[in-house]
Amino acid sequence: MKRETIYRIRKTYLVSSILIGLFSPLICLILFPEFDPRIHPVSYFGILKNTSTLFMTLLIMLSISLFFNGERAIHRLIKNRTYKIWLKTILIISSTLLLFTGLITMNISPVHQIIALLFFLSYNFFIFLFGLARSTSYVRKGMFSVITGSLMLLSSLLLIPFPSYGVAEVIYIFLVFFWNIVIFIQSEKINKN
Repeated sequence: MKRETIYRIRKTYLVSSILIGLFSPLICLILFPEFDPRIHPVSYFGILKNTSTLFMTLLIMLSISLFFNGERAIHRLIKNRTYKIWLKTILIISSTLLLFTGLITMNISPVHQIIALLFFLSYNFFIFLFGLARSTSYVRKGMFSVITGSLMLLSSLLLIPFPSYGVAEVIYIFLVFFWNIVIFIQSEKINKN
């Protein structure tokens, strides 16, 4: 395949994954209107009969799109070769963990929770290190990722006032989407220049 064709396929996949990521929670809420993030974790959609397939498919697609977008951002926005190697390694680990989070449901509770926690920590670490690596060239643009990574970590403090970790997951997911959309737009601007 030509490089241009591969680029179009990846771009289409990334944009469609972002759209699916934005609209699928609404579909899950329509199918399970009783959902309350203060009581239920987001992973609860994975064990419900009418949303489990959608939820698992979404997490698999999301893990692939997070990898594609992260790999693309590393390639286009990070200059130092050593940083690229470390960032790609952490990105592969975190994307794989998210894939397993989708494949292993909450029915296997401790395993699912451990893998989800490891994804939470590794992807957060990836964004934070991405920001540090980027700040060697562009301080302001690097600080965006550092601040986003810090906010993602601070979202875990929402476990204190709520009985479930659903609210913390919702905020974390929002920050993941926000960071990926901004980085995708920045990568596109560099590609056009």
